[in-house]
Amino acid sequence: MSRPLRIVVVWCGLGLLWWAWQQGLLSPSEPVEKIVAQGGPSFTDESISLVPRADVLEYEVQPGDTLEQIASRFGVSLEALVGSNANTLDGLEGVAPGTVLKIVKNGVLHAVKRGQTLTDIARTYGVALSEIIASNGLEDRGYIYPGEEFFIPGAVTSPFFIYLQMAGGKKSLFAWPLRGVISSGFGPRIHPISGEPDFHQGIDIEVPEGTDVYASCAGRVIVAGRHSGYGLYVVLEHSHGYRTLYGHLSEIGVYRGQFVEGGQRIARSGNTGNSTGLHLHFEILQYGRPLNPLALLPP
Repeated sequence: MSRPLRIVVVWCGLGLLWWAWQQGLLSPSEPVEKIVAQGGPSFTDESISLVPRADVLEYEVQPGDTLEQIASRFGVSLEALVGSNANTLDGLEGVAPGTVLKIVKNGVLHAVKRGQTLTDIARTYGVALSEIIASNGLEDRGYIYPGEEFFIPGAVTSPFFIYLQMAGGKKSLFAWPLRGVISSGFGPRIHPISGEPDFHQGIDIEVPEGTDVYASCAGRVIVAGRHSGYGLYVVLEHSHGYRTLYGHLSEIGVYRGQFVEGGQRIARSGNTGNSTGLHLHFEILQYGRPLNPLALLPP
C-alpha cells in the first residue's frame, strides 16, 4: 500500500472513531445486571385460588343425534346442555342436524337479557355473585351488555330447561306457571265467597300448598307483596305490554325490580287472601286488559 493511501485509511479510521464517540457508542462499559422475572407470586407468598374460565366446546349435531345422547357423550347434564344453548334450541326434541351446540362442564352458559344485571343472574341460578365475577374476569367491568354469554360455575340446571318442560317441550309465548287441575276458568261466574255474579280475570289451578310457581315468561318484577283479595302475589312485566299475575301465594321468592327468566321459580303456591282453598290464581294481561290464559298457554 502506498504512503498516500495509508494516510487516507488512517484518517478514515480516526473519523469513524470520532463519530462513534459522539454517538455514545464508546462509553465505558457497565456491568450487565441479570434481569429476574417481575410480578406474580413467589414460593414464599401466600397461595391464592383462581377460578378458571370455562372451556367451551362446540359440537355440530349429526343425523340421529338426540340431546340426551349428546349430553351423555360429553359428560354433562341434559339440563346444563339445554341451558347453555337457550338462544339456539327451540325445544327438547328433534334438534336439527348441522345445529352447533355449545358445551361446558361444571356449569351453564348464560346469555344476558336486556336490563338484566349480574345480581339478577346470580339469584336466577343460586350462585354467589363473586363466583360469577371471578369465573368470567369481570372484576374491572362496569357494565354488561345484552347478548353477552357468561359462565355460571356450579349451576346444575337452568330456568330455560324448566321453561321448556312447562311449555310442553317447545318454545311458547307463555309457559305454565305450574301444573294442576283447573278449578275455575276465565270469564263470567258466581263468586265462590260472595255468591254474586262475577267476572274471573284469570284461571285457578288447584295444587298442594308449597308447590313451586315459575315465571311464565321472562320479565321484571313490578309487584311483590300483599293484596286484600290476591293475598301474597307477584306481578311480572314482559315485552309488548304483557303482564302476568300470580296470586294466593304462601311464599314470595323475588323482589320488586328483579329481572327473572322464564322458568325461574318466583314463589310457592298457597291459600292467602280472598280464597276458598289451595290453588294458584294466574292472570295474563295486555295493556291492562285481561286475556284468557288458556288461549295463550300451550296444551
